[in-house]
Amino acid sequence: MRAGQRATVLRKVTDEMSPKLNVDKVLGYSLLAAGLAMIMLSVYFMYAVFTGSMLPPPIFRMASINFPMPVGEGERVEVELVQGDQVSRVVNTVLWSFLMFFVASAGSKIGGLGVKLAREIKVEVKRED
Repeated sequence: MRAGQRATVLRKVTDEMSPKLNVDKVLGYSLLAAGLAMIMLSVYFMYAVFTGSMLPPPIFRMASINFPMPVGEGERVEVELVQGDQVSRVVNTVLWSFLMFFVASAGSKIGGLGVKLAREIKVEVKRED
């Protein structure tokens, strides 16, 4: 195969693939933007929860932790060690952080797929005759 024929074959291959590459690039950049948005939103929501400007969604509602203490002969008094709202807030914050970590890692994977799709692929065919 001569150099002129090889250039013609490569031109035909790239002409046939060019519409597909444009769709792949648009899809790749869209996935990249979606992945970055997921990461940014999860970071913002975690920052908002940890600074106290937003409460985590109330997934669990825990009861107060009480401890019976003997006061005198046969008498017991219930002492509240931790309020149920505080326990619920800690548990919900931990669950919210796990969820936001999952969303951020999923955004990372989606963004990575977008980068792979948007990247230009160059194929060069060489034959030894």
